[in-house]
Amino acid sequence: MIGIILSGHGHFASGLYSSIKLIAGEQENFEIIDYEEGMSADTLSTKLEGAIQNLSSLKDIVVFTDIAGGTPFNESAKLSVVHGNVRVLSGTNAPLLLDSCFKRSVSIDEFMDEIMQSGKEGMKVFKVK
Repeated sequence: MIGIILSGHGHFASGLYSSIKLIAGEQENFEIIDYEEGMSADTLSTKLEGAIQNLSSLKDIVVFTDIAGGTPFNESAKLSVVHGNVRVLSGTNAPLLLDSCFKRSVSIDEFMDEIMQSGKEGMKVFKVK
């Protein structure tokens, strides 16, 4: 099973997980870290490290973040250099994260390819015909 850490600005992580839980149920090996106003990057990094340690029994871990270049992404990227089994993804949306909950038993490369596709396909524009 692939471990998941979800982090983002404000209550992005806890809010998105609330939606996922409503649709797919409670998830195991799934850590949620909100980067709240006033929290330092060092504190966030410590929380991310703790989440990685909580999932250390798993072969692979993916950190899902909101914005590339944002603090949750940057701190996760730094930790991925130290922990070779950690991958970091930005631009997380609900379809991508929901799909990830059902594909956690495949190889990490297949997992990343499939969920990236789900994230892209999950974006639609409604047009009145």
